[in-house]
Amino acid sequence: MKHFITVIISICFFNNAFSQLASHIKLKPEDIVTAENLQKKYPKSDYASLSTISTYTFKYMPKTKKVEANMEFKETIIGLKEGKSYQNAVFFNDESSVSNMYGRDYQNKIKYITTSTSSYESAGIFYSDAKIFRYGFDIVTRGDKTKYHYDNKYKDVKYLTKDFFHARYPIEERKIIFEIPKWLTLDFLEVNFEGYTISKTESFDAKKKVDIVIFTIKNVKRIVKSNYSASWSSTLPHVMILAKKYEYKGQSFNLLSDTKDLYGWYASLIKQVENKPEELKNLVTEITAGAKSEEEKVKKIFYWVQDNIRYIAYENGIMGFKPDNANNVCKKKYGDCKGMANLTCEMLKISGFDARLTWIGTRSIPYTYSTPSLAVDNHMITTLFLNGNKYYLDATEKGVAFKDYAHRIQGQDVLIQDEESFIIAKVPEFDAKHNEEKIIVNLSIDGEKLVGKGENTYNGGRKTRLYNQIGYVAKIDLDEKVMAYIANQDKNNTISNLVISDTYNRNLPINFNYNIEISNCITAIGNEVYINLESDFDFEGILTEDEEFLDMDFKEKYYKNQTTTLKVPENAKVDYMPENVLVNNNEFSFDLKYSFDETKRIITYNKKIILTSGIISYSNFELWNKTIKKLKTFYNDQIVIIKN
Repeated sequence: MKHFITVIISICFFNNAFSQLASHIKLKPEDIVTAENLQKKYPKSDYASLSTISTYTFKYMPKTKKVEANMEFKETIIGLKEGKSYQNAVFFNDESSVSNMYGRDYQNKIKYITTSTSSYESAGIFYSDAKIFRYGFDIVTRGDKTKYHYDNKYKDVKYLTKDFFHARYPIEERKIIFEIPKWLTLDFLEVNFEGYTISKTESFDAKKKVDIVIFTIKNVKRIVKSNYSASWSSTLPHVMILAKKYEYKGQSFNLLSDTKDLYGWYASLIKQVENKPEELKNLVTEITAGAKSEEEKVKKIFYWVQDNIRYIAYENGIMGFKPDNANNVCKKKYGDCKGMANLTCEMLKISGFDARLTWIGTRSIPYTYSTPSLAVDNHMITTLFLNGNKYYLDATEKGVAFKDYAHRIQGQDVLIQDEESFIIAKVPEFDAKHNEEKIIVNLSIDGEKLVGKGENTYNGGRKTRLYNQIGYVAKIDLDEKVMAYIANQDKNNTISNLVISDTYNRNLPINFNYNIEISNCITAIGNEVYINLESDFDFEGILTEDEEFLDMDFKEKYYKNQTTTLKVPENAKVDYMPENVLVNNNEFSFDLKYSFDETKRIITYNKKIILTSGIISYSNFELWNKTIKKLKTFYNDQIVIIKN
């Protein structure tokens, strides 16, 4: 209790201090009016930007023979509420730096800005050169205005790839400015501009001798993220910066002028990789022993890498683009996507197959290889050429079957090694039914419980997800984990007589057969019996807020097909069943309904839910929210049976 009182006193002191300080601040009347208007416009925001400007300039460095880029960032923040704090961050790494941070207050006096630098930490990142420059300042009261500035320098212009208009706070006016010298060829790709009013102006500054390109947007809403938010790149408008070539002393030098240049740079890194196939030959022979076909050899190698090499991202300098040696990955028993792809590729080649390293951007990246940029891809896999077909092997996806592909790479462009050239292809894409989760449960009433039998079958991505979720790889306490999974971790559900089919055969669906007993699901009031046959409550409560406008991304195409039956006793009649829900849309479908067969005396509950692409677009948010509210009402409704 003593600590609780101390906290309250501290908070009160903090608020009083801010209030006293706010009373001594003499703001400009126009700033107060601006803040009041913006607070009405953005009632949930603590502050807003009056102006956010990124200005890019470029310089050739003869010593390194590289084009250096500098981004000068200027922003004016105004407080919309009292006693708040503005916090932001800039990412940088060994190829970039942040400097010259300073700020000025509402009187144009130097304002103290807190700064700190730390290494970037993220789940799955073993080592990274990524760093975060954090900065912030106090906002004393509404109308408190702060201007600040910093420089973000890139040692090599090819690492400068894109700039966004949005932030996690509203912006009244956002400008992205490029000052392009005549010796530099710079192009721009306008991504996701549809639906936004973004102007582009071009001019020539005779004094600086540069072309000026300015992108401007006004009234930019703040970004509000949820657990299902799609990536910024796939949803928000942004400018891709394409550094094509430069001239120096009368000579022209390519940077990333086309896909050939991009592949050329990637290929130059691959040539530096020193694999030692002779050291892996005995292992490959051991792994493929007993294989009765070429395809079985491939599966043995592919699955061995999946099961024996742990995926750990390693993003440090050039190692963010260059694969580790296959021998090192095999010896350490871990690697990033590039290292695992290289090991898979090398093992297949040792076994006599035509396998090649392949670059790919996952579905969070909306670009194709027609755009020569380092932002186009973020992943590496192996392409196998076999019997006239191409197969894409991603060993980082534990449990994925040969000829099956994780949702994140389906339909994506790939850039495949082809000696001194390259091949652009596309990973096959499956429809939602490929991931079907089929559940059949037949129940009857036994006193105050429901008892019966069930069968669950999982395909495609659902099977792979399940493979990882309940620990197939480790093979520990399998039955116990499966029973807990089927029971939804609910103590009222008891699973017994479990039979698991094709548990470790990645090429077949996973199938569970079991007995089930459900407690606390029957309510009897007089001669009325209330029963709810819903067990999973899929998507209940997943609503979008008014301010959210990033598309929703569920990271998979969803297809659930569930049938639950209930045998009605002879001495009872069905008095009520919940009203059906049927919503069909280009992106989602919900079909939930009850029916009663009087002859067989069986109530059947059919539930079919489909997410066609796994994406719910902002334009469908209103319908989605209405559907989920209907769904919640349906889930909470009950069958009513009257005993005669």
